[in-house]
Amino acid sequence: MSAHGSWVEVDRSALAGNVERIRQMVGDRQILVLVKADGYGHGAVETARTVLAAGADRVGVARIHEGAHLRRAGIEGLVHVLEPFHPDDLAEYVRYGLVATVCDLPAAQALSAHGLSTGQKLLAHLKIDTGMARLGLHDTRDLGAIEQILSLPGVEWEGIYTHFARADDDSDATRLQIDRFQDLLSHLQEKGIRPPIAHAANSAAIFRHPESWLQMVRPGIAIFGYAPDGVPDHGLVPVLRLRSTVRHLSWKEAGEPVSYGGTWVAPRRTRLAVLPLGYGDGFWRGHSNRLSVEICGVLCPQVGRICMDQMMVDVTDLPEVSLGDPVWIIGTRAELSAERLARNLGTIVYEVLCDLGRRLERVFI
Repeated sequence: MSAHGSWVEVDRSALAGNVERIRQMVGDRQILVLVKADGYGHGAVETARTVLAAGADRVGVARIHEGAHLRRAGIEGLVHVLEPFHPDDLAEYVRYGLVATVCDLPAAQALSAHGLSTGQKLLAHLKIDTGMARLGLHDTRDLGAIEQILSLPGVEWEGIYTHFARADDDSDATRLQIDRFQDLLSHLQEKGIRPPIAHAANSAAIFRHPESWLQMVRPGIAIFGYAPDGVPDHGLVPVLRLRSTVRHLSWKEAGEPVSYGGTWVAPRRTRLAVLPLGYGDGFWRGHSNRLSVEICGVLCPQVGRICMDQMMVDVTDLPEVSLGDPVWIIGTRAELSAERLARNLGTIVYEVLCDLGRRLERVFI
């Protein structure tokens, strides 16, 4: 039992198995595993260490401080930062040996000036907007800037990439993005300035659009065992389990309201178990009265409003329950899936996993 009462278990073998599954699909193409947002809530450092040992070629983060954190923890190899490079952060990129994402000409010029003045070329990947309309240079409107950037000296232009907006639900829109990107790559090849590594495929595209694999793929949620909406799971195994313990037991009389607002009233004499898990741990209040957890092999309904630090469970029909008994909130059986929590909130499993707070210890097994 964790001293904290509630904790996250992360299965290293499942993580490694999911990397191996992607490797079987994409062959000798490079695999960049995304470990941003603290490894999608799983713990970035140990996740990075595990996937690299399992055969991933690189890892990627969203923000520079995430990359610095990995380096300070001893993670070696290539670490990509996916947010746009800013010249003010140059010293950190140099210090930690991070791969930069370039989205505009001034950023590229700053990298070039650094390389020319120091003789140290930083690795950089140019981001292209082919339809996401979020980050990057437009593949046609900004063609002149793209050519200018990739012709700048003092930078090792290792890669060029784009990101799909609808790879999980719209094949036509995705194919259009692929075509636009391929047209640009052909043009750059003719100009002699195409970077050696082009990449586009996120988790959904890896499974639905093999024509987008190119020289590297970027799995995110798939590595953690979840197929994007509308995509078969292809043998992926969920990696994370959320566990807790029974910390208090008491009886409530029929008609007695439970927790804030009295949203649940005991319909009979009811035995309640209190678990040390609440929205302060990133387990949203919106789940209140809408889920079951497993205690002693039995599914028991959560009742009353979830609090900052506790939730209540009806264990009246579980006479053998005792203080300290283990509880499964996210587990291996279908009734305990992270997806069912996402459905409760009308969101996606990514959000459920990423929101699990740092107060919950991550235990890698």
